[in-house]
Amino acid sequence: MEVETTDKEKFNIDLLEAIFRTSKKTIQEYVREIERYNRFKSVQNVLGGQGCVMDDRGRLMDLYDACVQQDAHLAGVIETLESQIIGERYMLARVNDKGKFVKDVKETEKVQGSQFDKLIRGIMEAKLYGYTAIEILPDIDKWTGKLKTINLIERRNVLPDQRRIVRRQGIWLPGWDFDDRQYENNYILVNSGSLGLFSATTPLILAKKFTLANYVNFSHTYGQPIIHGKTDSTMQSDRKKLANDIASAAQNKVIVTGLNDEVDIKTFTMSNSEKIFTGLMELVDRDVSNLILGSESMAGATMSYVGATRAHQDIFRDRVESYRRYIENVMNEEVLPRLVAMGYLEKGTVFKYAKRLEMSDQDQIQLYDFITDKFEVSPDEIEKTFGVVVGKQINLVEGGNGGGGGTAGGDDDRNIMSDEEYYKRYGHRRGEPGNFFTGRR
Repeated sequence: MEVETTDKEKFNIDLLEAIFRTSKKTIQEYVREIERYNRFKSVQNVLGGQGCVMDDRGRLMDLYDACVQQDAHLAGVIETLESQIIGERYMLARVNDKGKFVKDVKETEKVQGSQFDKLIRGIMEAKLYGYTAIEILPDIDKWTGKLKTINLIERRNVLPDQRRIVRRQGIWLPGWDFDDRQYENNYILVNSGSLGLFSATTPLILAKKFTLANYVNFSHTYGQPIIHGKTDSTMQSDRKKLANDIASAAQNKVIVTGLNDEVDIKTFTMSNSEKIFTGLMELVDRDVSNLILGSESMAGATMSYVGATRAHQDIFRDRVESYRRYIENVMNEEVLPRLVAMGYLEKGTVFKYAKRLEMSDQDQIQLYDFITDKFEVSPDEIEKTFGVVVGKQINLVEGGNGGGGGTAGGDDDRNIMSDEEYYKRYGHRRGEPGNFFTGRR
């Protein structure tokens, strides 16, 4: 039965009550939560869910958070992803007459800072957790002149497919609907429509934790050597004394035995049994990296040859581009219209990530080496990219080939050398400008 709610009290994020259980998680708990979600998906179209909590993913969030908190590899993968989506890579731009996006410096400054980094991180996490609820308040910080408060609402208090926030986890009333007119301008629900990528990584990481515990027990049992002492004495006290002497010898480095006493160290014969555990853990790390970043090599794995590394870099960049498109769509469709309605931003701007190439330092040097041979490059651009202050570009041709400014073969070229020798020495042919970036004339 549908229940009409008249609860229109002011929403206060500080009043939300949630229960956190992120320790000692098992795969059985994950299976139960998947079954719970399946039951919800089976009946939501029939019952509607008005007045009752159906899409409660609080316990599933416990599983997700437990994996992020307790698995160093997953936490590192997320940090790598965050490094690619925040910072100065994005801008607010306007479209000019030629259809190109031109950065609006004044408006871009308004959306760069800690609060908007938090906002972008929350949108990205919607792909990982399945959803994110965002609170944007119009208050302006008197020190920075930017928005003072952007909050990510606790996921345990959000029913994403029912589009509702509840004050107490698992209880319908009191609660607030995202679609209520008094809340729709300040509250955004970013719902990926699924359980998120963590639904695939969670069972792997839980299995990895179990495997790691077994590996530790295996190492304690078989990885430490056993010291065996032998004595002719039949007295129990003599045997205990020898055992104590052997135990203390690990610190004292000295042991004195009887004439016929023996001390032998029994070491474990390696049989590669430990690779059963290490192989499973490496498999989990590789799958987690491939799922979130598109490539395990971008999460710290090493490749055997350069071609494979470049192929993985291309896959990684395509995956990051996919995250960026998702963030752009949410920002332009959900966030910017609300910021314009608040009067914080001017109308007509578009959130865009810069289309600059993501390259290593060596690749950038090669690119500038190529460009400066054919085009004039501003010294400001070199300083901005590499932090190197340069002067006038000396390889520019003034007045055509053979003019001033370091052209052709230079002042010492009297055509004594052949064209081939000249090219080997100066790195360019007669009549062509040199390249100041590589140090060649």
